[in-house]
Amino acid sequence: MEKFRSKKFCILLYPEEDLTHKKALNYIKLNYDYAAIVHDQDVNEQGELKKSHTHVVISMPNAKWNTALAKELGIAENYLERCRSLDNALEYLIHFNDDSKHQYTLEQVKGNLKKKLEKIMLNDGKDEEDKVQELVDFIMSYKGYLRVTDFSYYCLSLGMWGVYRRSSSIFSKLIEEHNKYVREVQ
Repeated sequence: MEKFRSKKFCILLYPEEDLTHKKALNYIKLNYDYAAIVHDQDVNEQGELKKSHTHVVISMPNAKWNTALAKELGIAENYLERCRSLDNALEYLIHFNDDSKHQYTLEQVKGNLKKKLEKIMLNDGKDEEDKVQELVDFIMSYKGYLRVTDFSYYCLSLGMWGVYRRSSSIFSKLIEEHNKYVREVQ
């Protein structure tokens, strides 16, 4: 087994049949930012139902050795995998954009990283121009005075903070222009 350090891990657990996995899952829920889902509708190449298992994605502020995390969780190292892309790992939980596999619902995902998955799904297929267009449309169609604070929260809720941050001076001018128009009309 390869030894590696990472801030993000993908973990495969069988908590319904292994008590150590059940304990590991409970430990993760208490100590890490995570998203988890039970896959109980997956099928193998022969079309037979695979045994129920739980996929978990965790994120932590500091890198940790996979061997240390496995020991901390009380499971074998082979249940841990390096998570190269947090977004892709979260999408895999529900088999997002993979029609060849059973489609799980967002409601089946548990954990505080579920919000990140929701934002990923909201922005699926949108390029930078699409996102900017959506934000400009929001400003221009806003009824009444728009506070920068409210617009900032709106951007955060859609997972578009990066777009806002990169063009914040332009958005500020658009909001100012919008608010000036609102004052003139009233």
